[in-house]
Amino acid sequence: MNQRIVNMLNTAAVNVYKALGSVLLALILVGLVSYLGVQAFFFVSHSWLTPTVVSPTDPEILQLNAQLAQQAAARDKLLADRRDLEARMEQAERLLGSEKEFQERFRLALESEREARAKALRRLAPLRREYQEAAQEIAESNRAYAGMARTRTEALYNARMLEREERLTANHQLAQLARSNLSLAEGSAELQTKLEAVKRELDGFDASLGGRIEGLTTEVLLLEREYTRSVLEVARAESERHHLKESLESLDEAVARYDALLASIRSSPWMEAIERGLTMAFVPYENLENARPGTLLYQCALTLLWCREVGMVGQTLRGEVTAKHPVRQALLRGVMVELKLKDEHWAREELLHLGRPPLLL
Repeated sequence: MNQRIVNMLNTAAVNVYKALGSVLLALILVGLVSYLGVQAFFFVSHSWLTPTVVSPTDPEILQLNAQLAQQAAARDKLLADRRDLEARMEQAERLLGSEKEFQERFRLALESEREARAKALRRLAPLRREYQEAAQEIAESNRAYAGMARTRTEALYNARMLEREERLTANHQLAQLARSNLSLAEGSAELQTKLEAVKRELDGFDASLGGRIEGLTTEVLLLEREYTRSVLEVARAESERHHLKESLESLDEAVARYDALLASIRSSPWMEAIERGLTMAFVPYENLENARPGTLLYQCALTLLWCREVGMVGQTLRGEVTAKHPVRQALLRGVMVELKLKDEHWAREELLHLGRPPLLL
């Protein structure tokens, strides 16, 4: 009896084992067929997209924000450098204007001084002639008078008709006449010296205005040194202005590149999704033809079976992105599109189908 029970238990165990083996084999076959079916579907199908839930803490958003902050800081530094260059440019412009005005006024002042010397020379020349003629006449008259007075005084004194004191007074007057002649000679010499000095100054101004070396005076040379310093300052300021202008142009080009880079970062689909609060999905380029705005979206319970409509496709966002294939894990190039879902929780699905259910179920 016991042996019979043992045999029955063994038979039951074998049957259970066979049943389990059949079930496991069936499950393996179903899994293999499903896997091959899914692989075959994605190999030929171009009517799917992968929803993406975007949050401020996503790695892509954090990386884009870091790049945005870094590039904005670099751009701000360039703008600060540009403001410094503009301030230096304004200073160089002011220096150029001041030095050029000084040079123009220097030439006018030099011409004015030259004209003043010419007028002084024209006045001194006839004055010297008149002074010399008058001095000569006075000197001759003084000499004639002195000779006559001396002879008469001596004759009267010798004839005892003139006292000694009167004789000394007469001699003193004659000495005064001699001193007057000497003063006239000194005045003539001073006029001659002044005339020669004015003529030398006039020649110096003419030489400076004419760009000659001959005839230059020390005074004019000192004035020309100030003018030369001004010319050197103008040359230095013009050179600095030229370099500053080139630097400003280079900075403007760099700022323009940063502006373009910042614009591209801000126009990234990820940034646009965060700023506008969009629900997005990745569409490979080969599926883009089937993801036009208004295309219906379907979610399937088993990837390909038991599907329902969950929304539609919105506008295509600018910019290229890369994402992994939902099955093969290969990197794909494509774009992001806006999703208009009936319920936001459908955005958490790994896959949505475009246009219709894949197997019409």
